[in-house]
Amino acid sequence: MPVAHIGIDDTDSNYLGMCTTYIGALIEDELRGLGYAGAGEPRLVRLNPAYPMKTRGNGAIHLRYRVEGRADAMRLFGRVEDILARSAALADSKVDPGLVMIVTPDASPPAALSPIYEEALRRIASLPAAIRLLASLGAIASWFKSGRGLVGAAAAIGAPEDATRMYELLAYRSPGSPRGPRPVDEESVRIADLETWPMTYDNYDWYSMEALVAPRGPDPVIVGVRGPDRSSVIRAYSALRIGTRVERVAIYRTNHGSGSHVVDVNAASEIEPYTTVRLEGRVATRPSFGRGSHVFFTLEDSRGGRIRVAAYEPTKHFRQVVLGLEPGDRVRVVGSFRPHPPDPPTINLELLEVLELVELRARSAPKCPVCGSRMESEGSGKGYRCTRCGHRDPGAVPVEVRLPRRIVRGTYLPPSRAHRHLTRPVEASLWEDSSQCAVED
Repeated sequence: MPVAHIGIDDTDSNYLGMCTTYIGALIEDELRGLGYAGAGEPRLVRLNPAYPMKTRGNGAIHLRYRVEGRADAMRLFGRVEDILARSAALADSKVDPGLVMIVTPDASPPAALSPIYEEALRRIASLPAAIRLLASLGAIASWFKSGRGLVGAAAAIGAPEDATRMYELLAYRSPGSPRGPRPVDEESVRIADLETWPMTYDNYDWYSMEALVAPRGPDPVIVGVRGPDRSSVIRAYSALRIGTRVERVAIYRTNHGSGSHVVDVNAASEIEPYTTVRLEGRVATRPSFGRGSHVFFTLEDSRGGRIRVAAYEPTKHFRQVVLGLEPGDRVRVVGSFRPHPPDPPTINLELLEVLELVELRARSAPKCPVCGSRMESEGSGKGYRCTRCGHRDPGAVPVEVRLPRRIVRGTYLPPSRAHRHLTRPVEASLWEDSSQCAVED
């Protein structure tokens, strides 16, 4: 039985609200009510977090339904188009929704659209190229303004199945609710985190003692819980005490937390605007505070190229790690590059790997050979005297001592509150061995 793949993107506004995942939940409920059978779990596909026109999450939706043929698929498409037209935040001039449908023999994401996903995940994908490819595949498309959302819609359909290994459960209130904190009991968030970690993550920031499951914007999302295990995500959500009516709940498969948005580069000169890169080099200048309480340093790559690196104020205590670096340290940085002239090109840190630390040394007064106390200089060329026992040594000279470093080699992440949706969390290393992270009933 043929499968209609539906892709949707760019429906939500930073100030008017709405959420593409909420529209996906509306579509799911309506089409299931009409008797359409799902052909796979709904998917939430996060795209390039450095894209300048994105809303906060830059997520597109992929839904799949079994259809009886082309005519049935077109009826389904019409239903989806109607929901999109009445639900998207079209009054926002920046909102540019796109809807794509492609019918295939099975539920597997069409491999022909995979290149669009790869491009939209890591760079800026071309709208004309996306339209040409969709036309060549016989896809059906609808858009409301310039069609920019077609890129994300096509990318969501084209994301390979194994790219979306995580689960994200989202609970919604009615659209049009005011901006501000959600009525979620904070103690219940802590309990949910303790009971299900590491199979759910980023529920609570234990450093700042702050719940992270609830947004504060005007969108309909009340809470979101994520992790690699569906049952653990449901269990964490069930532990939350929510002080408002939950209109509906949706669970998506997603590429959240995959780290798949990062582009490896060998030199600063290879960095493209609006990309998230991984670059290795040496610290060229000592990190220091700058305007806005941000911390900056200069990184020099293996070819001698230099670029500024920033740990911005929202990363809080992560800045103290960066301040512990010294010129000559070998590091690997991961961060986004979004040009902001007249500021110099800057990598916005989202991960720091300290690979090698230089040895710091300083000259110090020698120790007294009699009592072991640190001696004092008696003047240039006059040697040293011990103030404790009185021992004098006219021939004593300063000695070189090794200074302790404030940081050690390892991988450092900003606090959970500063993570991007696609940032690979530290818990990911535990998921690779499921026997280490089974959650007991």
